[in-house]
Amino acid sequence: MEGVSAGVVSEAWWSEACKKMKNAVVFLDPPVTESLHWSGGLDRLAQAGAKNVKEFSSFEHGNEGDKKAVFLMSESVLGITATILRDIVQASRFQDVLTWMGNMNYTVEVLYFPLVVVPYSKSLFFTPLFSKLQPLLQSDVPRLTKLNQAMAKSEKVRSLENLGEVEFSHLPHDLRVLIRQLVSCVHSLLQGMNAREEIYTLGHTARIIGTELDAFTPARLRRKTASNKVSLVLVDRSLDVVGAASHGGGKTGTLMGRILDLLPRLPGHQIDSAVNMSPLCSVHPSAEWTLVPGCLAPQGREEEDRGGLVLKSLITASEKETLTLINKHVLEAACRKKQDSDDDDDDGEGGRITVDKLQNNIQQFASDVDAFTDNAGLLQQGLAAVECLSDPRFSHLDQLLSLEKSITQSFSDPDETPPFTQIFQVLKTRKSHGVSLDEVLSLMMYTVSLGGPEVLSQRDEYTLVNLLSQALVEDRENLSDTLMNLVGEEVDEVSALKTAQNVAEQLHALASARQHLTNYRQVHRSGNSVQPAEYQGLLRRLVRDCLTAPQGEITDLEYKSAGFKDLIKTGFRLFVSVSKPMPRDAQTMLLYVIGGVSAGEVRELEHEVASISPSCRVVLASSHLTYAQDMITRILKPNPYLQ
Repeated sequence: MEGVSAGVVSEAWWSEACKKMKNAVVFLDPPVTESLHWSGGLDRLAQAGAKNVKEFSSFEHGNEGDKKAVFLMSESVLGITATILRDIVQASRFQDVLTWMGNMNYTVEVLYFPLVVVPYSKSLFFTPLFSKLQPLLQSDVPRLTKLNQAMAKSEKVRSLENLGEVEFSHLPHDLRVLIRQLVSCVHSLLQGMNAREEIYTLGHTARIIGTELDAFTPARLRRKTASNKVSLVLVDRSLDVVGAASHGGGKTGTLMGRILDLLPRLPGHQIDSAVNMSPLCSVHPSAEWTLVPGCLAPQGREEEDRGGLVLKSLITASEKETLTLINKHVLEAACRKKQDSDDDDDDGEGGRITVDKLQNNIQQFASDVDAFTDNAGLLQQGLAAVECLSDPRFSHLDQLLSLEKSITQSFSDPDETPPFTQIFQVLKTRKSHGVSLDEVLSLMMYTVSLGGPEVLSQRDEYTLVNLLSQALVEDRENLSDTLMNLVGEEVDEVSALKTAQNVAEQLHALASARQHLTNYRQVHRSGNSVQPAEYQGLLRRLVRDCLTAPQGEITDLEYKSAGFKDLIKTGFRLFVSVSKPMPRDAQTMLLYVIGGVSAGEVRELEHEVASISPSCRVVLASSHLTYAQDMITRILKPNPYLQ
């Protein structure tokens, strides 16, 4: 089992898919494109014999001489996806197509490989297709009831009172399809690992997904013959968004956390960031928009090991350690190409590596096209670090972290200014202090998730709605795309008030997300004369408990029994001593966070596991890397599937 990972399985899927590429024009949709980006890129398709690669879009089609097409799609061939597929086929002259060509002698080969896994490292992978899947909040319950009543066309449908009553059948069709896709993807991944899973869930949405996976017929058949045991722990992001809403990666100080906050995402991607490549290109500033952005993903097979080390360092090491590692690799590359460097004696071990020093070392490659090409992946990663650390907003993130620390201390100190009083003061003086509305909203999410329902009083809510609606109107000419997404195209007093009320409702729902829990209801630990108050991340505590807690102590972790044998055990629980298994009992524990995981949390979990040295292997997975601004849309905007 040690050698079988998500990366190995994903590589096998891509190898099989590439066998179909010879002499074909290949059409890719965005999620598959993102997976390919981390699995060899376009060069991989070219080496497999693809003639051309195009976007899966109704505006694309095959050229005159294209007789064969390969469609790599992450969605079910229904609705819009089916329409796009039909449009491409009808506008082309492919030979090997069945229905829309009108000739039943032609053939179509349909294969299923979930090409949506992004293997970031051996202990971390992502599935960006499911970044649209967000855990349900209490504010979604009335909307679910309304939708179910509308579908039944009757008022006799029983109203749902809380998330504990919500089942898979209550969800709208599109959300059920997305969950089924996730279930199928997880099943295929476990099948590639020859694994049978024990399912554990924490959170209401995790419970629904875990129940579906447990009952999935192909998964039941797989469990009968699979030889490797895996503990699958599903957790809702909404139970704790403190780390995700914190700025710059939170107190852990990873460089990736800052990159996510300061650099834009690569267009069409959920995970990678766009890097400005102009320092290595002779382009006039007025034409910089013509440059293709760089990225963080390793480029080319020969760079995967080196690029993988830098990637891991970006997310698990300190800023200083990461700079030292990047600089070391840059100097080694310069030496191999016999580049002149004033810092050849600096091997990254001695002396302090500064941003300017790293930038100067990278700048050596600007005059050598061959050296630049051979080390493109490393240079892009290095420029990402330089761009991030040189950003004028870098020090501003430290100011926001100080404010978060002050809010954390105020929960347990009556002499401190109450949390929302501090936030309202920031909201009123935001322009003079250079604080954006987005950052204020992130502070609000941070506060309610940390403090729970008591932190947002009715009086605070009234003040919040008034101040926020006023601020939205005042800043309507300069609202970010994120806030425009919340408010809508028309920003006036009415839409601003409605948005502020929606934000307050979502904050209340977020604050109560842990109320049904016992072990993990609190994530804030009060301080004393010796130790200050601090935030204790739910994910870190959960992993520690899964690996070290006594049998049966984690009452919040729901175990999904699989098979008739477990049902018998449950029925005879009064007569036979049957204890709930623990995630550490398996060879591998796979922790999947529904709704994204922050760079700071990845580092915390890596260090926690390393300090415990468990007998089982721990793998972390989620849909994407999340950050403060990302959480605004995902938490403060009502669930798009329930609109």
